[in-house]
Amino acid sequence: MADDDGGEEPNSFVKLPDPSAGAFADPGFRAQLQKWDLARNSRMCRFRYTRPFHRRSPGAFLRDLFDSDAGRAHLRRVNAEGEWVVILPEGKCEEVRHRIVPCTATSMTHFDRLYDAARPPIIREGTQLLMKRVDEVMDGFTVTDRLREFLLTANGDGNDYDPYGIDDDDDDGSGESNYGELMTTEQRDEFLFRVFAHLALGGSMCQYEERMDAYTEAAKRAYKSLVAARRDRASGEDGVAVASDVYRVDGFVAAGRGDDDTAGGDSLFPGRSVQNFCYVVVDPRKRHATVWYHAYRPYW
Repeated sequence: MADDDGGEEPNSFVKLPDPSAGAFADPGFRAQLQKWDLARNSRMCRFRYTRPFHRRSPGAFLRDLFDSDAGRAHLRRVNAEGEWVVILPEGKCEEVRHRIVPCTATSMTHFDRLYDAARPPIIREGTQLLMKRVDEVMDGFTVTDRLREFLLTANGDGNDYDPYGIDDDDDDGSGESNYGELMTTEQRDEFLFRVFAHLALGGSMCQYEERMDAYTEAAKRAYKSLVAARRDRASGEDGVAVASDVYRVDGFVAAGRGDDDTAGGDSLFPGRSVQNFCYVVVDPRKRHATVWYHAYRPYW
């Protein structure tokens, strides 16, 4: 996906100080990220931009961000050797491959069906305890409970929806999920759900929790730190709506280097995993752009 900015001057970006409040500044939340192995290969950077953001041309905005001096100086990616390197080393960024991520959820009721409609149950009735199951390795993750089974298999109902942008060419489609109809594809594509899923799956050395609320509370805090809200009486009883726009970045095309998934390019991630992500969250009111990146590296 790409857009033409109509020849306007590029947007300018300035790196902001690391957050002093919110989830990502909280020692308790940071300790959870370390426990779930989401700290060592993850970074969050926030920038202020100077020109108005136009929703009709996000490709131009993203291109300016990653091509800016501030973006090149502060944004990093993990290479195949596990080293942090500059995200776009050389060559003018000509295109940022991206897609819009829906971001409308304003309540944790988004997860109600995981509590009351899952069969077999994901959470033990009347508690926050996750239901255990026979250990099995799925997509490189050791699945020991029904929550991870749901997160890794719930789109295995015969449709082609891929919530994480990973098309598994080796899947013969013979596997069936217990949870294929538990949540709609639109619900699973919401940014709030994505944040929750990333925290719950963790990295290759994740120390899993036994309670659902450990993940929902962490997801709530992270979500509130990443997106901005505004008052909106038309949005429902809570009177709150999300004011941010969210984009998932999948790669770049740089002048003289080609697509980053082809020979001569530099991949944004060291391998393929549902836990690879690079989100850009834009707050048009404050003119802030937040980049949250994580690269999954297998333990073995």
